Amino acid sequence: MELEPLPIGTSGRLQAIGLANASGSHAVLVREAGEPRALLIGEPPAAGRERLVVTPLDDDVELRVDGDALALWISEGSLLPQRLESVPGWASAVGLIVLLVMLALAVLGSLTFFSWLASVLG
Repeated sequence: MELEPLPIGTSGRLQAIGLANASGSHAVLVREAGEPRALLIGEPPAAGRERLVVTPLDDDVELRVDGDALALWISEGSLLPQRLESVPGWASAVGLIVLLVMLALAVLGSLTFFSWLASVLG
């Protein structure tokens, strides 16, 4: 979910945009002319203060890259609006059938290969 941008710097070309993911974690995306420049996130505190992690997204940002923190924040949930919709039952049934067919083909292929291998070697 994207909030109203806040101008940064003297020119006003840099903008800070508040973001929230599906788990309720918040971050700030800094962009210039629509291009992302940096992402600011808070890392959960182990003891004491929460650690602020600034992740550069282009070459003109002079900061330490902490890709693990970025990956953890993104993995907590989607950046899409927090709207949960259930999957229809027929879609789950089709997925299960496709999964079972693929499993059956894998077993059949393995049996065919190993029986061929046994006849060649034996």
